[in-house]
Amino acid sequence: MAKDGRLVVVSNRVPSLSTPATDEEQRALPVGGLVSSLRSALEHRRSIWLGWSGGTSEHTDSAKPEISDIGGVRLASMDLTRYDVDLFYNLFSNRTLWPLLHSFPDKTTIRHDSYQAYRRVNVKFAETLLSFLEKDDLVWVHDYHLIPLGHELRRMGWSGKVGFFLHIPFPAPDIFTVLPWAEELLELLFAYDLVGLQTNRYVRNLSDAISELLGREGGADGLTLGGRSLRVHPYPVGIDPEFFQAMAREARPSGVSRFLRQMASEHRIILGVDRLDYTKGIAQRMLAFERLLERYPSLRGDVTLIQISVPTRSRVPEYMQEREEVDRLVGRINGRFSEADWMPIHPLYRSYSQSELAAFYREADVCLVTPLRDGMNLVAKEFIASQVDSPGVLVLSKFCGAAETMKEALIVNPYDVQGMATAIYTALNMPKKERLRRWEALYQGISSYTARDWCDSFLRDLAPEPVTAVP
Repeated sequence: MAKDGRLVVVSNRVPSLSTPATDEEQRALPVGGLVSSLRSALEHRRSIWLGWSGGTSEHTDSAKPEISDIGGVRLASMDLTRYDVDLFYNLFSNRTLWPLLHSFPDKTTIRHDSYQAYRRVNVKFAETLLSFLEKDDLVWVHDYHLIPLGHELRRMGWSGKVGFFLHIPFPAPDIFTVLPWAEELLELLFAYDLVGLQTNRYVRNLSDAISELLGREGGADGLTLGGRSLRVHPYPVGIDPEFFQAMAREARPSGVSRFLRQMASEHRIILGVDRLDYTKGIAQRMLAFERLLERYPSLRGDVTLIQISVPTRSRVPEYMQEREEVDRLVGRINGRFSEADWMPIHPLYRSYSQSELAAFYREADVCLVTPLRDGMNLVAKEFIASQVDSPGVLVLSKFCGAAETMKEALIVNPYDVQGMATAIYTALNMPKKERLRRWEALYQGISSYTARDWCDSFLRDLAPEPVTAVP
């Protein structure tokens, strides 16, 4: 690869960033896992990021995207029609691929018109991308919305390097075959030079699916199909731990920090931070907290669960049902156990900046990261990075990608309500020496492989020559 090539990132959405004038404003940017993971790579290389603007237009024939420079990152954004948003995004991406790849076949909707829209929108992405690609660019496609994009680029004549990273899980082959287009999507992956997943388990699942459905076994150069070879490797996404530790130590006065200081002075804090999604296990977490209060009455009035649930995909029926179920459980538990000066659960249905989240992490005695299935879950790593002085305890689902390396956490089965309640009790009563030992090992782990390391390792494997760094 030529030394003057750019890094071209493609994802379903471009990040919503505001132009920062100071370092303080830079740290108040909206939270986003992909934004946090890629920002360092984008700011230190000649780069551009293409994605859907989030807006709709009935006239989207033009392949030229709108270019803007925001927060040190160059963005290329494109509109979609409302029809395509409904079928491509709301239906196929979020009601077909999302539940199936998370191993929820019972929540998977199969509609042929939505798959046709999925393919059609990927063609539009490819056309838009080709309108500004330069000869030596390195293309990095992200996530399940854009699996066919590499194939469409090749079909239109692009011969440069193209990599793909799946941020969410890949299921066992028998679950993936629920999708009528399973074989076709696997074949489309062979347009990429490198496919990355979060864990060794997900790499095995994908390799097994390719072997069973396509009859292709791996060799020294990877998997082969139609004269093309495909390499599949794990690249666990990291964070910038020093960034979160610095924010946690700065503790700027704010409404959040005042609320947390008062809360921490009166109660021990158990924290959950999630998007409001049925894969996150929020309902099971509420049941475990209820069981904790039932079994250990001495904790009543002593501990409070703060559950941050960021609303998402509000037009998708499954997410509306999840909100209703969580509200029902919160109401029941608070109704059973509340006292005049104590409410067991504080539900917060909104998003917070990274600096505000660092304050929540810092004050928490226990952090519950207990998804039913998750690709990685950076909350686990952000919590560890934000601990100061007397660290809290991380309770982590065995079905979370982070559990593959964060073995010093208390690992739980989120379907086992009794087991989770016991683990929370253990975390609340863990001696400081043991908490420090576990935290030090976890912090060393997240520091040894950061977001920058993740980007560099993937791009190094994708292209022998690195893309040009910014002087």
